Amino acid sequence: MGQERRQYRRVPLGASVSFQELRFGLGAEASEAAYRDVSGGGLLVGSSREVPLGALLKLQVDVPGWQPDVGRFGPAKDQPTRPLMAVGQVVRVEQLEGGAYELGIKFLNAHPDDWAALQTFLDRAQAEQP
Repeated sequence: MGQERRQYRRVPLGASVSFQELRFGLGAEASEAAYRDVSGGGLLVGSSREVPLGALLKLQVDVPGWQPDVGRFGPAKDQPTRPLMAVGQVVRVEQLEGGAYELGIKFLNAHPDDWAALQTFLDRAQAEQP
């Protein structure tokens, strides 16, 4: 049996992500897609369009239930949930039946406070999994 190579455990969420390829010249069109799972290392995204392997992406990731603004004034439950903004890189592209694509996206950069909040959320979610 093969050895597990993943550094991070995946948490299935099935939420939305908006991504836009970062490139010189004309701006790339933003795309909306659903991601199947998230980890401290990245996302698994189902996409209707192919994105080149190695492409850098601006990500806006909806993470249901996370608390990115815990340090703000007032109760966290009163704070609007905002998406995780990050930069990622496409590390895997697989064409699926029906012309859809599955993209493996590795997180490269995010605001340190958001990164810490995401890690806390993922740790809690993993502890709740059977």
